Amino acid sequence: MLDAISEDYVTVEIILQNINEWNRERDPADWAPRSAAPVSRPEVSDALRELIRERYAQACIFNGQEAQVVEFRPGELTDVWFCATQKGINAVGHFLGEA
Repeated sequence: MLDAISEDYVTVEIILQNINEWNRERDPADWAPRSAAPVSRPEVSDALRELIRERYAQACIFNGQEAQVVEFRPGELTDVWFCATQKGINAVGHFLGEA
């Protein structure tokens, strides 16, 4: 999940698409996350809540071009974007052997 938000701001819908739509050209047939799909909206919401609680991610809304960090509210995900914090980016890099 953290990898899905580590490169840009994304919505829950984008996260669901990235996780649930296996890309034959990008992902090998034995790609481990494929076994977890499909992932539901509530599962994504729960994972985001935990990532935010642990400070690996943050919820934002856009005011023009600028992102403003907001409190995570699972029932209010429309127009909310998510991104990894520096702690989250570092964790992904470490997991991928880049750190």
